[in-house]
This record gives sequence, structure tokens and C-alpha cells, in this order.
Amino acid sequence: MKVNNPGKKDLDQLVMLEQETFPEAEAASRESIERRLKAHRETFWVLKKDGRIIAGINGITTNEKDLSDAMYTGEDFYDKKGRWLMIFGVSTLPDYQHNGYAAKIMHEVLQETVKCKLDGVVLTCKENMIPFYEQFGFADEGVSESEHGGVVWHQMRIRRRDIKRDYKQDVIDCIVIVVVAAVLAFLLGRFVILNCNVPTGSMLETIQLGDNIIGSRLTYKFSDPERGDIAIFKWPDDESQVYIKRIIGLPGETVEIIDGKVYINESDTPLKEDYLSDEARTDVRSFGPYQVPEDCYFMLGDNRPNSADARLWENTYVKRDKILAKAEFVYFPFSQITWLGNGAEY
Repeated sequence: MKVNNPGKKDLDQLVMLEQETFPEAEAASRESIERRLKAHRETFWVLKKDGRIIAGINGITTNEKDLSDAMYTGEDFYDKKGRWLMIFGVSTLPDYQHNGYAAKIMHEVLQETVKCKLDGVVLTCKENMIPFYEQFGFADEGVSESEHGGVVWHQMRIRRRDIKRDYKQDVIDCIVIVVVAAVLAFLLGRFVILNCNVPTGSMLETIQLGDNIIGSRLTYKFSDPERGDIAIFKWPDDESQVYIKRIIGLPGETVEIIDGKVYINESDTPLKEDYLSDEARTDVRSFGPYQVPEDCYFMLGDNRPNSADARLWENTYVKRDKILAKAEFVYFPFSQITWLGNGAEY
């Protein structure tokens, strides 16, 4: 069972818990509980079993250091940013008492006090209950000025520095955070993004030797690769290796390189490739023509004189399902952060 904050729908059960665990003179009225629940639900803690509230603690945060009867009658003393937690009631249904349920909630309340960096917790109790609260570290400050219900009350206090930290829970919380982060990183890496390092200069000047690239795995889940995209894919000659090149030829097209210029479908006008450097334009070799099969793509590097690409591969074309991601941007070195866009037109 987990300690939680109740909601408005729990009002009836909270009223029943109050009525069954406190004498009529001491029990808070339905109106009072409803008012408190509306004003500061975060300072109600309950434990449920099979959907039924069986134990609970409620109170307010305030900057007052002592618990007074005036606090029971309104919300004037409530301060969401108050330094002290005043506990009004600790209760367990009669059929569930002596099973450690109240202690479980108190433990959670004290741990939350530490996490929220409050100064401490104050409550009042009857003399016979002093040993119960002392086990948590509360100190008896003597008889309180409270006359609530016509009973003699002792004020008990525990300061934050005296609360025993649940380091086991802290460790568990850290482990959960690490595991969740690892799972998210795995899911992002497996289904959303792809991180790769470029070990060669085949894509100069667009991508530098040693650049680190982020690619989107989702782009080609919802749209087809386009000419000019820089794609990350499995090399068709050895699928254990991952390559990064620019998409030049689309399925069904004819690609021919004449004197270093790329022509698509026997066009009289070469492909416009503004991303090529002056050095890349010195490659005036001719290749092809290549007839790109359906569901395949023709890839070239931007650094044409020094790129091992489709012109030289044994298996010339990259199949659609072997394209892993669209390269989106260079993220490292930080001085080279660059958004990678399309650039080929004809």
C-alpha cells in the first residue's frame, strides 16, 4: 500500500475516519474537513486498502512554531510556504489499528518534511501516546495550552535535523531515476534519434572529419527520403558498417555524372549543388548512367574527389529499409554546431 494525498471524492471517507477514531468533542466536523481539503489537500496523507481509507494524517503548514486551538477553526494560519508542519490528527480505523499503518504514514510525512526542507513537525497528543511519537524522534515539550475537546494535551516536536533519513528510499529513488533515464535513452536511441561520429572527410565541407551528428529516425517513418537529404544508412557492401551520404537519385530515376556534374533523367540542366566546395568541383570524372531501382536510392558524398560512394560500390544502391535516419544537425564540436538541410535542385 502506498501513501497518497486524497481528493475531493474522498471527503466522505475522511469524515468517517475522523468520526470513528476521535470522540465527538475532539473530531473535526465535516465542514472543517471539507474546508481543509479544499485549501490544502497536500497536507492530507492517507493509506487505502481495497479502495477504502484505513488511516490518515492531516494538518497545515504555517510559520507559527506552536500548535494552537485557533488553527482548528479556520485557515488564517495556513501558509503554503510555511516552515512548520502542524499535525491536527493521526488516525486509523479501529479494525486496522496496531498493524503499523499510522507509523507508515508518519514515516512518509517525516521524509517529505525533510525533502521540502521544513523546519520540523509539531503535534499534540494525550499522555499515553507520548511513547508512540517518541519512537519517531518527537520530543515532549510538556503540557500544551490547548483545551481542544476539554482534554490535557502534550505538545510534541521534531526538528528536521533530528529526522532519520530513509537513505534506502533515496537509493531506490536514484536507481529508479537512473533506470528510467536509461530506458528513455534506449528508446530515444532505438526509435527516435541516432547519434553518430563521422570518421572520414567524404562529406566535406558540409560535415567535417570527426563531427558528431544527430539524426532523426522518425523522419522517414512518416515521409519518403528526398533528394538533397543527408542520410545515415547501412552500407550495401557490408551492412555492419554505417555510412553517411547525400541522397542524389530517387527510385526509378536515371542518374548520370558527366564531367563531374550530375544529370537526372537525361535533363539538359545539371543538378544544382551549392553545397559543393571549390575543391569538390575539381572532380570532372564521368560515371553512369545509373538506373535507380524502385525502393532504392543513389548516394554521393559532397567531397566528390575523396568519397567512396555509389560510384565505387559493388552494390550501387541503398534500399529504403536500410536507411536508418535523416541527419539533422552537427552538435559537436560546439564551435561547429550546424543545422543540416536539403540542398540539391534541378
